[in-house]
Parts: sequence; structure tokens; C-alpha cells
Amino acid sequence: MNILDQCNELRAREEPFVLATVVAYKSPQSAKPGSKAIIKSDGSTIGWVGGGCVQPIVLREAKTTLQTGKPKLLSISPEGERVDWKGVESYRMTCEGGGSLEIYLEPVLPKPQLVIVGSSPVAEALVQLGELLDFKVVTAEPSGASDHINEGSFVVVATMGNGDEEGLLSVLGTRPRYLGLVASEKKAKALFAYAREKGVTDEDIAVVKCPAGIEIGSETLPEIALSIMAEITRVRRTSAEPIQASSTEKPIISEATDPICGMTVAVENAKYTSMVNGETFYFCCLRCKETFDRPQLVSIS
Repeated sequence: MNILDQCNELRAREEPFVLATVVAYKSPQSAKPGSKAIIKSDGSTIGWVGGGCVQPIVLREAKTTLQTGKPKLLSISPEGERVDWKGVESYRMTCEGGGSLEIYLEPVLPKPQLVIVGSSPVAEALVQLGELLDFKVVTAEPSGASDHINEGSFVVVATMGNGDEEGLLSVLGTRPRYLGLVASEKKAKALFAYAREKGVTDEDIAVVKCPAGIEIGSETLPEIALSIMAEITRVRRTSAEPIQASSTEKPIISEATDPICGMTVAVENAKYTSMVNGETFYFCCLRCKETFDRPQLVSIS
């Protein structure tokens, strides 16, 4: 299976990843334009865009790219930094092998999930707006709503008089990124009182945004839906959290600085290490390790 096929497979599984592509190089770098690698959220890679000093830089920047959702161009070169360029992250090439690389990092993220509980006219308008704004829209009945909710979901209870109690109870206790209730202040007060009678805690109730939406002077039902999607969009764009690896995945690897060349080294996969006075030092290549291990350097306390 080639890299692009594996990208499609990850997309189908809605698994976030970064596609790294070499777009330019200077000899003697062995990675050439078109070389590709997939970097997953746990730091594992498929493919190859460079080793030695290059790999830890790509891993670190891929992690950042997954967090922000914004692509960037890495410039790894012994030449000066591109301080006046936007969207370019510059690193100095310190490996003995030399050369330069430019690598484009493109994050591929699953669509954010919008869970709509209920089948009211506002719910129907939310479905249309959610699809227009590129959400993965899930409509749910109260009985199964919680099955669709995770920490990255945006959830709106829009039952509006048809199963309000069931709809609210079905989502209370979950912790999505956004949880809104379409109800008047008077209606919400009665619903929250009912929820407390059923044993729901004030902590669980406090996460509910009610009335859902920002104030735009809404009068019609579509305008109410618009105000809710405006609020969800604001949360989506201003409160992005780093993507978490699942409990079965290992975390993004930690890093250390090569004491000889100053390059960042991935600790977990470091091939070259030395221990001095109980402290472990990590190196990007054998030459740096051998330089460090010379007697006059080892004697340093």
C-alpha cells in the first residue's frame, strides 16, 4: 500500500495525521522532492522525508500542526532564517551531512462533529448550517444521544417542547467542547430543576450554555440556528485543544538537545547516547557522540 492509499485509509477511519512532503532540497540530502511521510497523532511515522537532524524537527512541528490545524513549510538549512516569511518555520541544519530541505506539512483532520438532539425546526436549520460549515452532522434521539458524544463534539439540544426532559438528561454528564440548550430562561430553569430531582449535579448543569447562541437579535427560528452556529464557530476557532492520542497509543515522544551540535533529538528513539555522572546525553549522529565521548569532554562534571 502506497502513502496516498494509507492517507485515504486514515481519512476513512477519521484518524488525524500530518502529510509531510519534501518540496525542495540541496545536496547532499538524500530525501528528494516528492518524498512523503505520514506522521500520526502518537508520533509514529509511515514513509520517510529525512533522518538524523531532520526527523525530530519534523515530528515536533507535525505535533504543532495537528494542534493548530494550520499547514506550514519547514526550511532546514545552514543558511539564514526566513524571518520575513509567513507560514515558514526555519531551522538551522547542523548535521555533518549538510545540505538543505524544505518540507511542507499538511494536517489532515476529521471534520468536527455536531450532534443535534431533537427534530424541531431549529434542529433542521442547524443540520443545514452544520453541513454548510463542514461539520460532521449527527442527528440523535434522546435515547441514544450520549453514544455519539465525545470530548471534541459540539452538542445542541433542540427538542423545543418535544421530549425536552429526555433530551436534556441524555446529554448531562457528558463533557463535549460545546453543550447548548435551545430554551427560554423560564423553560431552562424548570428543566434544570427537574434534572436536579433526578440526581444531576450542579457541576453537570453548569456546562450547559442556555440559551444557546450569541446575541444577534434573533427573531425567527433560522436566525436562532444562525446565532447558535456562530457561537459554535467561535468556540471551534478560538478554543482548539490539542488532539489527544487514545489510551492505546503512546504519547508524542519527548526530546533532548544534542550537546555538540544543538540539534533536537527524539529521546525515545535516540540511537546514540552517553551517560556522565548519572545523566544521559542524546546525540543526533555517531560523530556528535564520539566528539562528546572524547576523554577531555567526559571528565566534565
